[in-house]
Amino acid sequence: MLNEEKVILMTKMAAFIDREGKKNDAINSYFKGDYVAFNVIKSIISATIVFIMLIAAYVIYDFETILSNAVDPNNLLSIGRRLLINYLLLVGVYSLISYIVYSYRYSRMRRSMRAYYENLKKLARMYEKEQ
Repeated sequence: MLNEEKVILMTKMAAFIDREGKKNDAINSYFKGDYVAFNVIKSIISATIVFIMLIAAYVIYDFETILSNAVDPNNLLSIGRRLLINYLLLVGVYSLISYIVYSYRYSRMRRSMRAYYENLKKLARMYEKEQ
């Protein structure tokens, strides 16, 4: 005879696997530090690419002014410093945001997986009680 509580629990677990299980399994294969570090490094690479694209777009847009300012070596040095500071600021802020987001995602995944494993244990106890 079918136990209604077991059927409800198994349905809830199957829905979890369909909804979040595959994505959570991919995240769960990492330790938290590895997962966060890997994604922060990807974010730093993305921020670098975006920064280079923005600089290239600015150079294309205002090429005449840049050439006229590039004649003076002291001016070139100040432009380089300003670019470096802007780059470090962009990467720093983007890395911090990435760290917070990916830490939160990992923690949320661990909570949901913990609830899933508790449901598995509960189901196993139901089967033991039946036998």
